[in-house]
Amino acid sequence: MAVITFKFGVAPAAISLILATTLSGCGLTQSVSDGTVSMTKSLFYKTIKTLHLDFTTRSTVNVDDNNAPLATVIRVYQLRERQAFDRADYQTLLTSANETLKGDILAERDVTVMPDGVAGLDMPMEAGARYVAVIGLFRSPDIQGDTWRVVLERNDLDPDEARRIQLENGGLKLLPED
Repeated sequence: MAVITFKFGVAPAAISLILATTLSGCGLTQSVSDGTVSMTKSLFYKTIKTLHLDFTTRSTVNVDDNNAPLATVIRVYQLRERQAFDRADYQTLLTSANETLKGDILAERDVTVMPDGVAGLDMPMEAGARYVAVIGLFRSPDIQGDTWRVVLERNDLDPDEARRIQLENGGLKLLPED
C-alpha cells in the first residue's frame, strides 16, 4: 500500500476541497455559458410566443346587393408549411380547409370584423408554426387578384406589435410595420 506524504504540509482535506471546487466550477462555467447564449438569443432573435393581428375595415367593404355593409369573417391559420394553402382555391378553403390543410394546420381561429370596425386577435403562437395564413370570407372575394388571402412568415411577426391587415373590397391588404 502506498502512502502519499505532502512535503508542504497540505492536508488531504484541503486537496479534496480544491478538487471539488475546480470540478464544480466546470458546471458553473457551463451554466454561465448557457445563460449568456440564452441572453444573446433573447436580445438578437425575437421569440414569438403570441400572435398579434389587428384588422380594420371601412363601412363600404363586403356589401350586399342593396349596398348594405356586412360583417366579414376572417379565418387565421397557423401552418407548418404553406404549399397546400397556396395551391388551394377560395372555394376549397371555404368548404373543406381542414381536409385540404390537415397535415399543416397547427391552430385556427375566426375573427368577425364589423363594417367600419376594428378587431384584434391575440392567440398563442404554436412552436412549429412557420406561417400564418389569413383569409377573408367575403361575399365577393377578389379571386382574380388573389387578395382574399395573405400569408405571413414567422419572421414577419413582431413579439410586441400587432401586424395590421386592412379589409378592402373583396381583399386583404397587409399594412407596413410602424
